[in-house]
Amino acid sequence: MKMLLALVVMLCLTNTYSENLGQKAPTYALDQDAREQLKAVISKKIRSGEVARYQKNQITVLKHKLHDFGNLGLATNNTYKTELRDLAFTVPKDFKDANGTIAVKRGTVIRPLEKVKLQSGLIFIDGNDPKQINYAIHRSQTESLKILLTNGSPYELRVRYKNTPWRGGKAIPFYFDQEGVIIKTLHLNYAVDIKTVPTTISQQGTKLLVETGVRI
Repeated sequence: MKMLLALVVMLCLTNTYSENLGQKAPTYALDQDAREQLKAVISKKIRSGEVARYQKNQITVLKHKLHDFGNLGLATNNTYKTELRDLAFTVPKDFKDANGTIAVKRGTVIRPLEKVKLQSGLIFIDGNDPKQINYAIHRSQTESLKILLTNGSPYELRVRYKNTPWRGGKAIPFYFDQEGVIIKTLHLNYAVDIKTVPTTISQQGTKLLVETGVRI
């Protein structure tokens, strides 16, 4: 009981001697909801025409990209040469599985193309060179080859050759090696360097056939 009485007295004293200590720092109104702020910014940009200008610019950029994919800078060389590349490599050390059992022994020779077959070959050409275009079309009619451009517009070529007979159908598919990704992959995975066009890559058994220039 004495403790309860002491607590009541302390509360009374606290209320009695409380005072206004004044404002210690500036106060600000609460920020507007973030969603409302975003709506306000967008509405302002729409009213000013900024959004419409941005959309118009993006449409122009996309149309330009359809007609100009860039140029990977590969020179033309029509002199025909071939190289049969053996992709076999020797395992440098033992490889063990999670249980510590040796899965692949050191010295084992691996030939990737024994296990994985290429679905199709590749022929790299300059899409602005009519002779290379005709050469690629002629070869791809009878061989399993994908036509990859290093220069020019695959879109324009697809439109131009949309009614051309191709492997029992119509419309020849053209592709572009954007940023040279496929060429870089061939270099890293198979040590194949493509420096000129036309160049054709195809599988010959367990080896890779690299043809540069025009095959007569």
